Amino acid sequence: MTNCCLCGVGKAFSCVKSTNELGFPDLDTRPPEMYRSTIFTWVQRCPDCGYCATDISEAPAQAEAVIYSSEYIQQLKDETYPDLANNFLCKSLIDKASGDYAAAAWSVIYAAWACDDAKKAKAARKCRVKAADLITKATSAGQPVSEQDGAATAIQVDLLRRAGKIAEARELLSKYRGSISDDTFSKILDFQDDLLSKGDVACHTIEEAIGEESKTGLDFEF
Repeated sequence: MTNCCLCGVGKAFSCVKSTNELGFPDLDTRPPEMYRSTIFTWVQRCPDCGYCATDISEAPAQAEAVIYSSEYIQQLKDETYPDLANNFLCKSLIDKASGDYAAAAWSVIYAAWACDDAKKAKAARKCRVKAADLITKATSAGQPVSEQDGAATAIQVDLLRRAGKIAEARELLSKYRGSISDDTFSKILDFQDDLLSKGDVACHTIEEAIGEESKTGLDFEF
């Protein structure tokens, strides 16, 4: 049982004690199964006040004001998104209010994945555009979405491509491609360049981009 630190109401949440990953992540870093299917445990939602967080027993100072805002309440009930996506999107509003744009970006990326699972293609595209914008804000604020050289650019390019923003993705790729020294991410961006030239907006995996190379160099730090 976890008690909400904002209203005190308790709820029992599912938790995953162990899992595994068989295969390669998608280009936006979404993990393969079985870890992929644990996404519903990555965010908690208070059944009373609607507070959404990784752990509702803790909250930043800005959380209470945010959860009573019209934007938050509207997002929590937005029927154009699946409930799980709304939970992540609401968490992102609190992340943004707390000044943590990197965390907000990941929350919205997770919302996009929840939309993918619910076959909500339009909602998923909207999430990806929003996540790409948040990565830009995070970068400007000196908040890395990953510690690996080139990871943020690779993720952002994939978000824009999947959202159908081909021109924006190509512009971003051209801007940063020459400054990325990591060989793995250089190969991923080469692969993205090819996808963009074909107008391909489908989901692809890192394995497709780098072949059968070891996953040891793909330890993304979120």
